Amino acid sequence: MKNRKFTVQDMVIVGLMAALVYAVTLFRIEIPTPTGKIMLHMATVVCLLSGLLFGPVRGGLAAGIGSFLFDILNGWASSAPFTLIFKFIMGFLAGLITGGRPQKAPRTFLACAVGAYTYSVLYLSKSFLRDMLMGAAMETAMADMAIKIPTSLGSNTIGFIVAGLLAPVLRLALKRAGLRLQPSGR
Repeated sequence: MKNRKFTVQDMVIVGLMAALVYAVTLFRIEIPTPTGKIMLHMATVVCLLSGLLFGPVRGGLAAGIGSFLFDILNGWASSAPFTLIFKFIMGFLAGLITGGRPQKAPRTFLACAVGAYTYSVLYLSKSFLRDMLMGAAMETAMADMAIKIPTSLGSNTIGFIVAGLLAPVLRLALKRAGLRLQPSGR
């Protein structure tokens, strides 16, 4: 990899995509569980699109920062550091697998699936460990997982399918608008 600077355009892209991640997370369905609320939302779509359209670093930063800000500003502050890292990884992996460049549908969907399901594994692992470290009985932690596993996998499956379908259309629209999608220096 060439050593390059993070340009003003890079900062603008990260900021705009982070704001979009934040905005779509506001539209959510909250489901109460014995150990706290879980959310169904479409932020996964934007997190994955950030990586697919703008590459691993810009996409990962946008996904992580937007989700982190949502958590901080909407009552989920204790989860914010984990969210920052886990969502960064989601966007980063999607961008890494595609290189932030147009790919055939199978590779695009693979990138989306890897990013989305990696996030699910990280989120579910953190939730289970948190339950156990907080002194929950194994039965309580398992009951919590019984709710979180299908909602996380279901939400992320929908998210990766929608992102995979939208990526080629949005890439074409951005190209026609004259936006240089590839990072400078590559």
